[in-house]
Amino acid sequence: MTTLQDDADLKTLINTRRSLHAIAECLLAGPEFRASGEIALRITPGGFGTTAGPGIRFENGDLVATDGEHVPASGTYGAVAETLGIAFGAPEIGYADGSGASAEQRIELAPGHARRITDWFALGDAALRLFAPDQTPVLWPEHFDVAVVVAGHSFGCSPGDDSYQRPYAYVSARDNDGSEFFNVIFGALRDADELPTTADLVAFWREGLSRLAG
Repeated sequence: MTTLQDDADLKTLINTRRSLHAIAECLLAGPEFRASGEIALRITPGGFGTTAGPGIRFENGDLVATDGEHVPASGTYGAVAETLGIAFGAPEIGYADGSGASAEQRIELAPGHARRITDWFALGDAALRLFAPDQTPVLWPEHFDVAVVVAGHSFGCSPGDDSYQRPYAYVSARDNDGSEFFNVIFGALRDADELPTTADLVAFWREGLSRLAG
């Protein structure tokens, strides 16, 4: 992954991440939920997509509809939804987190940073399949992270959030051994730049699982 250069570069990354989150939640998971009752998304080449109907995905800067039509992810969310023939909006299940996006907001995607995030998701998805081969990683639209649950704990990759703005990997475990490995209130967090390969990610998660097992 490329290194962030300055505060302006980080701000652009944050804006891109927020737009991708809104796309995942309100243009994919929301329509998916209304059609099938499902909210889980999946990592796909160049982006992410639904796991149930309608078959929509984000791919390299475009939204791709079920019929294969490519709609550029630009303009307002509402206008893109209209072009895709879907209703804009998050899944109506009452979770506390989410993108907070409205149909009138404009999509802000910097191509390089969008690729940074989707590459991180792809790396995380591949590593999670090695770490937990009996599970299928899920991209959750409310938190916008790709994860699996093993022994009651979440292991995954996030593109950043309000508490940590850069991409990171995590072990979610408030009930941990109190060692330095667990460095945040919810468990363990490592910046993406510290874990550049699938082997690095798998080793991080395995150590976390081992520590939790005692």
